[in-house]
Amino acid sequence: MTDLYGVRVLAVDPPRRRIRLRVTVVYYDIGSHAPLTDDASFFLRIFGETAHGAPLGEVITQDQRLDEAWVDANTRWFIESVERIATRNHPFTQEVEEWLDENRVSFPWEEEPRFGEMTLESAAALLRSEETSVGADYEVVVTDSRWIAHLTVGDWWRTASYSTCADRPLAGEAAMIPDLRHPAAELEPFSHEDAPRHLEFSDDGGFLAVTSDAGELVVYETTHWRECLRAGCGDYISPWLMWVPGEPVVTLRHHEGLLPQLAYDAVSGTPVEAPPQSGRLRSATGQYRTEGVCGPAITLLLPTGEERIVPVGEDEADDEAKLADLGSYEAAAFSADESRVFLARGTRVYVMAPADGRILEVIENDEIEIRFLTVSPGGDYLAISGESPGMLEVIIRRVSDHQVVTRHAIGRGWYPLQTYEMAWSPDGRWLAANLTSVNRDWESEGGRTHIFRVGLPTEPAAPVSG
Repeated sequence: MTDLYGVRVLAVDPPRRRIRLRVTVVYYDIGSHAPLTDDASFFLRIFGETAHGAPLGEVITQDQRLDEAWVDANTRWFIESVERIATRNHPFTQEVEEWLDENRVSFPWEEEPRFGEMTLESAAALLRSEETSVGADYEVVVTDSRWIAHLTVGDWWRTASYSTCADRPLAGEAAMIPDLRHPAAELEPFSHEDAPRHLEFSDDGGFLAVTSDAGELVVYETTHWRECLRAGCGDYISPWLMWVPGEPVVTLRHHEGLLPQLAYDAVSGTPVEAPPQSGRLRSATGQYRTEGVCGPAITLLLPTGEERIVPVGEDEADDEAKLADLGSYEAAAFSADESRVFLARGTRVYVMAPADGRILEVIENDEIEIRFLTVSPGGDYLAISGESPGMLEVIIRRVSDHQVVTRHAIGRGWYPLQTYEMAWSPDGRWLAANLTSVNRDWESEGGRTHIFRVGLPTEPAAPVSG
């Protein structure tokens, strides 16, 4: 593998479980370099690769260290915090790149001894390499001093390790975060030729309704995930799905409004009459409803029956041309108290007050195009389905500080996956996500509905705790 970084130990403080590291970029390609990282997963990897015969090496196997999903899920048991305390030649501007091209000294190879045992000439060359490369110093706190027992001041090495995205729940927060890596259930509501489209939980969280592209409806009870209702809806292709507020009654409407509303009682499994349900998405009580997200505006249906067209993204960074270029993956979600609506456009989430249309804040999604979003009942966490190179993934992002708490891709590769549509249950217990499969000819091969239990593990698995 290609070396990406050079690492040198600057200080070790076992009683305080602290270690100070200097990380230097050694991989440069035309117009790019390995990125600096603050993600704790990188530091677990570099500690593990040097821990043969040490306590950390007895706890983490090489296979685990090379398993990205394992590292992301388990880093928090080993790394308490990471703080970048200094940077060199960063950000990587054109001026910095030109200066490095003329002055950069290659990082040494590991034939040299520890830093304190080098000749003065070799030590000076290593320092010169650090000074003339992109790099940073970090203060890392581990959960147990044993995890850094094998490292001493002056150790240095080259590494091919890289960062992914370790889980980062705050103290006491894990119970509120969906466990994306271990589905509680994988439902296959429709045939191989049909794909799940829309899905919504009933207001009490007791039922989950899923519709298909071909217009079929399936309802599951959420205790054992058993099917309790199935109905074919004829000409209602990809119908809009909405529960009657406060009732176990699900309604279907033609996507162009050309046919009458259909309604079914999830308890009895029979067709019923129901009040007309307008819009494409409603708030908890139905006080606000979205008619659609289109162009740079969202249309809200208010309790008075009037329509309000609200601009999305009215700030100095946006203009009509930019909004038009942001892509076609758009979604909206209301907080349970109806005080906020979250609007996805391109790589941004706009948080808006539906009562008066004010934009409260803008949440960036790290340049990852948003396919769909939903929000936890309290409005504290966003579940975002996004497209990054070669995969679709679900990202749980904290609203208060906009940070990613956990993320995971269900499947990888260019062809097998298409859009996730998701729903967070009003009782806060479940996150459901539709996953559509396609073949190399981009023809649908059906799909599944994944059910994730809300609650990350609060203790490490047995192999970790050893």
